Amino acid sequence: MRPKERLSSTDNRAQNKARKAYEETILRAFRVYKDTKEQADVAHKKAIEQAADKRAKEETDIKYKETLEQARKVRDKVMDEAQKAFSDARE
Repeated sequence: MRPKERLSSTDNRAQNKARKAYEETILRAFRVYKDTKEQADVAHKKAIEQAADKRAKEETDIKYKETLEQARKVRDKVMDEAQKAFSDARE
């Protein structure tokens, strides 16, 4: 059985700093996504109210869904990059 290696206080501080940066990045990504979704919801509601016909409403729905999908992709990309950076910092 191998003894566990102890991290030096410098390594420990670096990992704590990396973890904090990772957590802040994840929270920021979720907040930005949430804000974007709220703004898209408001814009979608107003566009639906102003749409003259069924086709315009359908186009509004499509653009709304595309906006949310793009926002999710950006959020996920930021989270993936943060995870990679955190993993690299732990090594």
